Amino acid sequence: MKKNKPTNKQSGYTLAEILIVLTIFFMVITITSVSFKPLLQQLEIKYFFKQLQLDIVYSQMYAMGNYKDAFIRFYPENHRYVISPSGYGKNLIDRTYSDNIKVELDTLPTTVTLRRDGNIERAGVMRVYHHSDTYRFVFLFGKGQTYVEKL
Repeated sequence: MKKNKPTNKQSGYTLAEILIVLTIFFMVITITSVSFKPLLQQLEIKYFFKQLQLDIVYSQMYAMGNYKDAFIRFYPENHRYVISPSGYGKNLIDRTYSDNIKVELDTLPTTVTLRRDGNIERAGVMRVYHHSDTYRFVFLFGKGQTYVEKL
């Protein structure tokens, strides 16, 4: 009679194999997260300018459609701007933006007026600081014309 020896064949990974896989995994995660932060910063400032330009066009359309002046008031210390019709009444838009964005009104008045015909009352420039970058946001004479340039 033959006795069968019990076989102890357990399959699995050694500690060294697990550590190698975990090391590779954490390296990939670290590299991805480091390269992701600048992308988020670029999207943040891009979104700010796009939203501001859309809000300017909206206030222009409101002014022409309702035959009322529209006012854009900047509150840089509170990181917000407000769009309202004629005076200090009800706000059409009350928009806040990131604390990472600093707005400095150079030649632009605190209150930008869009006339009933859609033209801006006074052209001007504001500087926008975002992390280590500086931008110039220019309001031109004409129907809601603006542009941004990186300095």
